Amino acid sequence: MPPLPVNREYTLLKPAAQRLGLHPFDIPMLRNSVPYGGRPPCMQCRWCVGFACEVNAKCGTQNTSIPAALATGNCELRTGCMAREVMTDARGRATGVAYYDADDRLREQTADIVIVSSAAVESARLLLNSKSKMHPAGLGNRYGWVGRNFQGHSYSGAYGLFDFETYDDIGPGASIAVCDYNHGTPGLIGGAMLANEFIRLPYQFVGTAPPGVPQWGRGHKDYMRQWYRRSMAVQGPTQEIPIAESRVDVDAKVKDFWGLPVARLSGGKHPKTMETAAAMTDKAEAWLKAAGAIRTWKKLPGKGTSGGQHQAGTCRMGDDPRVSVVDKYCRVHDQDNLYVIDGSVHVTNGGFNPVLTIMAIAYYAAERIVKLRKGRGV
Repeated sequence: MPPLPVNREYTLLKPAAQRLGLHPFDIPMLRNSVPYGGRPPCMQCRWCVGFACEVNAKCGTQNTSIPAALATGNCELRTGCMAREVMTDARGRATGVAYYDADDRLREQTADIVIVSSAAVESARLLLNSKSKMHPAGLGNRYGWVGRNFQGHSYSGAYGLFDFETYDDIGPGASIAVCDYNHGTPGLIGGAMLANEFIRLPYQFVGTAPPGVPQWGRGHKDYMRQWYRRSMAVQGPTQEIPIAESRVDVDAKVKDFWGLPVARLSGGKHPKTMETAAAMTDKAEAWLKAAGAIRTWKKLPGKGTSGGQHQAGTCRMGDDPRVSVVDKYCRVHDQDNLYVIDGSVHVTNGGFNPVLTIMAIAYYAAERIVKLRKGRGV
């Protein structure tokens, strides 16, 4: 599909990037720009981020791969369920999943192959809660790596105010990006893609005010009225360096509704990640100034774990079982029929949104599983 139509921010940021010697490009947005797959194109509304799509143009497994799987007649979808543990036999081999159904009844589903695909926090939690005599520390955790190297993205960038209108009420908003600082930048480890931000409702704009602007009262309202339509944000997902001390484990005392130990997040970011993030704020600020910003200020990430989005690393991929959880096909080491297929297998996310990588690895691993099943009958 072609890129989505450009917005006003695009027309301002593209020539500015070119003047800086950068190489701007249209962002692949995972939204239909033309009718495709029985779904209409994006209507470019202001409600895009954080809300369901009114016309079903925004892509997700709920309107792409899951309907396709159900249509084959070989897939059954059970919603409202909560996995308790991956079951194993006396040899420690996975035999299925114990789960609570939509009526909170404990069920068991046997299986020849078990695939855990619950993202970095919940996949790690499920494996750690799947303890047995053969796996006293949880499945895949013989060497203590399940849950470690927890990471996401350190979003950093800058905001700018302009003496002319930049807002045109057209979503999704994010439309143009540069990758010049993602790899190979002297003095930096990793880097980030930088892009203009998604469209911001007034409620969301409140949280982007510069230092000194009141959070309430007349001064706050004056700022909103004057600058809401004359602002831009540029930021990107700074690559995080994985560290073992940043982790997901399970709480020994706190339990959820079903009596299962909850996930507990701990650790922080590597100092070099913070250095790269700070450098990205400089690059973002320079881009805004080149586009005509009359005032700019920076957005720096916190030092804590990135638990909000783009979660990765807790079931990292590798050849050596002593320092990884799954092999290159996402199969858990020491298990011939247990897989983890989601962002948790990423050694790092790099400096890009990870969804396309997650999708590519999923198809790659699934193809391998199909070939093995057809060849060996397991």
